[in-house]
Amino acid sequence: MSGRRIAVLGGGVGGLVAAGALARDGNRVTLFEGSQVLGGKARALVANGHTLDVGPTVLTMPQVVRDTFAALEATDLLPELLPVPLQCHYQWPTGKTLDLHQDLERTVAQADAFGPGEGERLRRLYADAAGIYQALGRPYLESPYDGPLKLLQRAWRVPGVARLAGSTLQTLDGFARARLTSPELVQLIGRFATYVGASPFEASATFAMIAHLERAEGVFHPRGGLAGLAGALATAARRLGVTVHLGTRGTVERRGSELLAGPAGGQEVFDAVVVNGDPLAHQGRTGGTLSLSGYVLLLEADRRLDLPHHSILFSRDSRAEFDALFSGEQPEGSTLCICHPAATDASMSPPGKSGLFLMFNAPALREGDEARWPERAAALRTEALERLRAAFPSVRDARLSVLGERTPLDLLALGAPRGSIYGFVPHGRLGPFQRPPMRSRTRGVVFAGGGTHPGGGVPLVMLSGRFAAQELARA
Repeated sequence: MSGRRIAVLGGGVGGLVAAGALARDGNRVTLFEGSQVLGGKARALVANGHTLDVGPTVLTMPQVVRDTFAALEATDLLPELLPVPLQCHYQWPTGKTLDLHQDLERTVAQADAFGPGEGERLRRLYADAAGIYQALGRPYLESPYDGPLKLLQRAWRVPGVARLAGSTLQTLDGFARARLTSPELVQLIGRFATYVGASPFEASATFAMIAHLERAEGVFHPRGGLAGLAGALATAARRLGVTVHLGTRGTVERRGSELLAGPAGGQEVFDAVVVNGDPLAHQGRTGGTLSLSGYVLLLEADRRLDLPHHSILFSRDSRAEFDALFSGEQPEGSTLCICHPAATDASMSPPGKSGLFLMFNAPALREGDEARWPERAAALRTEALERLRAAFPSVRDARLSVLGERTPLDLLALGAPRGSIYGFVPHGRLGPFQRPPMRSRTRGVVFAGGGTHPGGGVPLVMLSGRFAAQELARA
């Protein structure tokens, strides 16, 4: 249905996609964004000639990205998607290392160093992960989630779906342990749970399909960074006629037959509303266990470093790390994620210099944590610098300067419940299918973003925006 007045509350990736799609279909769309910058968590720090993403740094599922821009009549705005064939360099406290390539054979060839026959076992694991994607992932991602029955009806056409679906009743850690003997490689596969802010010891083996998607479809870096991708979506939405109000936090309520949305004290009547925000925060359901948060440190090196685009320095004890995080504690020696975007895109840093993004997972905030974070951030800053220098010889002689940092308090300020990146945590065997629904309890209101279907990560949030527009179109 076109010609309606529709409000979009929040200008993150999901909100921008929904707004653009609704405007393209002939609706009058007004977007309210509380900050002065569009893009939500996909934003960047620009300093000393560096551009460093402070939100997501990994882009997968490139066809979803291309299809989204095409649907918004904005293919001309899409930044070049640069492939990252060495997808991640891994290091363990045991001294072992592995370079994960999109070319599975290159990865498998290294795996036998972790135990006899481990390469072939890893190959079979990837085959099972591909099967999970075909059986459940593809049907789950192809349309708005409308319950387990309809999902199974779509999935039933996949050969062997019962066996593949049955394997997802394991945890991700259990899935890896059933197929691999190396504790290091088990930890590597378990890391994919953190893509949705979860623990591999609690999250479903369904998330093994992330490993398959990275291998099958590739990892990419949009030229100019992920924030530039969000900026292009903002340009597309405005070009389609979306009216944007920055610095204006919108709210929504229904009074009788009228749906009111907009800034407090200045609400107007709309026919429908898209809330691009976390459903749990919107509904006041922020207690209990939430997904992980994060601490980010942004650095300048006085030389161009010989580092891959992505690196992971694993913790010594994965179980202890996640037990601490989901108990609300910040573990020492936890897994450190490093992004060096100039390895792929030289324009991200000035010639002869490098910018670095370093991140530790952090627990969602508890009462009193606001006062603890300055001291906690200082300790994490010191630990990150020490571990970075110890892991990479090319960094040891470089002069490193701090450009900025982000803590869960910054995420809280963006509306993330208790500073949690994704809000809902998909723990439990059926966790992926229990996200807060897209349709709000308030008639005429739908959600878009990483907190609802189909989940977090830029491509999935793009799908969420498209699905939100579809839900309103058929309302």
